Amino acid sequence: MNAETTTAKVRPIVRPLEHYTVEGMSECSACGRAVKMQLLINDDVIVEAGGSVESCGYSRECMAALIETVRGMSVYDAQAVSTEDFQPRMTRVIEKLGCDNWCVAALRIALRNYRIREAA
Repeated sequence: MNAETTTAKVRPIVRPLEHYTVEGMSECSACGRAVKMQLLINDDVIVEAGGSVESCGYSRECMAALIETVRGMSVYDAQAVSTEDFQPRMTRVIEKLGCDNWCVAALRIALRNYRIREAA
């Protein structure tokens, strides 16, 4: 038995949420298609995350890993999430595509929309 801690790999399934607090959308520069992050937030904690990915399978895997990473985080901690935080959950990393960055951008836009909403 190995004593190392391992991170479970995600299945590249991304589903939109039926109910969510905020949404953020970004466009992948490689293909021009949208990635959308939806967050259900309660007391500044992301209780559920979902969205949609119109682009490739790699983008779906990036978004699925990001969703698993931010679920249960405070909105403040989630703001600091980077690609390095969710790449261990992925089965492959293709640096040259940059799809992971567009998923993070959709998350940050959703979090910005949450801050704007809370300030109003």
